[in-house]
Amino acid sequence: MCTASPPTSSGAPYAGSSGLHDTDESVGSVDSVRAVVDAGGEPWARILGLLERHRYELPESSVLELHSANPQVRPALREWCRLTGTMLLTEEETDDRSAYRIKLPPPSAPGTPTPSPLQKPEIP
Repeated sequence: MCTASPPTSSGAPYAGSSGLHDTDESVGSVDSVRAVVDAGGEPWARILGLLERHRYELPESSVLELHSANPQVRPALREWCRLTGTMLLTEEETDDRSAYRIKLPPPSAPGTPTPSPLQKPEIP
């Protein structure tokens, strides 16, 4: 279950309990973080849903920050970025966690939502 959590004084999300947390951040500059997703050790399938939701809800070219303790997220995130045209700006790794800054792409046509390649059905 994803819960909204207030940012701390450093702008980081509340990390007092396990599970997914996401918070909206205020916009200061063009590349400032618009939202933070603290995924803990959650599997990629749960993280993917949040990323897709943010991709459609946030303004175009927003920067999203993802925190994960699951090492299997890195290759899946890189592939998702490649498939969706999302830019992986930075990757930071500590002992047990990784942080990623992701710049969401602008829509291909104004007012036209573009489904993720993961949501498109195969055409025979």
